[in-house]
Amino acid sequence: MSANLPPELQQAWTRVKQVSQRVWTDANAGARRAWTTVRDHAGRAWAGARKASSEGRTSAAQLWATASERTRNGLKHGWISFRDSWTKQDWLAGIKPLPPGMAGNLTAIAIVTGLVVTSLVYGDYHQRRIAEARMIPSGEHPSQQQPLPTPEPAPVPEPVTPPDPEAAPAPSAGPKFPQMGEAFVERFDGDELDGRWYVSDGWSNGDWMDNDWRASQISLGEHGATMTMEASPEGSEKPLASAEMKVQQDFRYGYFEIRMRVPRDPGIVTGVFTYAGQDGATRPHEIDIEILGRHTNMLEATIHENGKPTHKRIRLPFDAADGFHTYGFDWQPDAIRWYADGKMIHEERGPVVARMTRPQQFIIDLWATRALKEWVGPLNMSKAPWKLDIACVAYAPAYGSKSLCQ
Repeated sequence: MSANLPPELQQAWTRVKQVSQRVWTDANAGARRAWTTVRDHAGRAWAGARKASSEGRTSAAQLWATASERTRNGLKHGWISFRDSWTKQDWLAGIKPLPPGMAGNLTAIAIVTGLVVTSLVYGDYHQRRIAEARMIPSGEHPSQQQPLPTPEPAPVPEPVTPPDPEAAPAPSAGPKFPQMGEAFVERFDGDELDGRWYVSDGWSNGDWMDNDWRASQISLGEHGATMTMEASPEGSEKPLASAEMKVQQDFRYGYFEIRMRVPRDPGIVTGVFTYAGQDGATRPHEIDIEILGRHTNMLEATIHENGKPTHKRIRLPFDAADGFHTYGFDWQPDAIRWYADGKMIHEERGPVVARMTRPQQFIIDLWATRALKEWVGPLNMSKAPWKLDIACVAYAPAYGSKSLCQ
């Protein structure tokens, strides 16, 4: 082992072995001396006792007292000898001292190693807790899974003669599934939401959420549409009331954009995403933009595909709570790209993207939770109300190198 170490650590390792060998040798010697003393005194005491038995009871009692005293003294001297073998030895005698600074270096290495190991163990545990919390809103956590339906056995196909290879048609080019969804730009400049929007009202997404959805929590004004999350009326099931709305058409592929100013505080989340619920054996599909109130200078870009999330946290060059900024993602058959203020900030490719083919809804919401604090932070409801201001929402079949909301 020591042959693979640097010279300084080899010397330190040799020093440790020498000290350990010396301690073990001296301890053995001390223990043997103690045992020899006890054995000799006990032997003499026993011989005296045997002699006393022939001289009478009185003499025997005197000799027994003397034997007892000698035994006690033997035990005492044995213990003192054993103790001195540990406390009065110069364990470092004859061992060359470490070079100057080596002891400090070894201590520093031990401290740093301990900190690194502790950080790795705790960091891994903390990241697992965050990943589990992130699964719950999308319904991907194992505790939320429903048994998948048992597929019916497929009929056995009749044997067929393969066609002539020369007559086989050429493989088709382009995406397997057509684009869906009509382009629009919504600036919320009317007196009320038009028929494009469905507003959630009178329910929540589950026990993990501390708000329900109410149509009354969306208003139109100088900033466009505003979602307000605040204390619920007395007697409500949830302590907070907030808002969610979605476009009343389905989309497959295309560029989704929003211009907004998000609220700040731990425990709250602004979500802009597309979503398709579970369909038979196929679990939900989802493409997310999420900005946590605890980190308003970070954007979380996530793909949820059949119960498996692909997640990336991106640092923004601004604070999303300080003003209006434009965010978007371009979902295409071969790639999904996220944008902030017109600049691409992340891209995903590969099999996960290729499997994102189901039509999805386009949804915007503002929600709060205490149950998922490992991910979103501790919620302090005394800081309500919170407002999400939305100046514009837009969609186009593909990203055209410039913002739709400008």
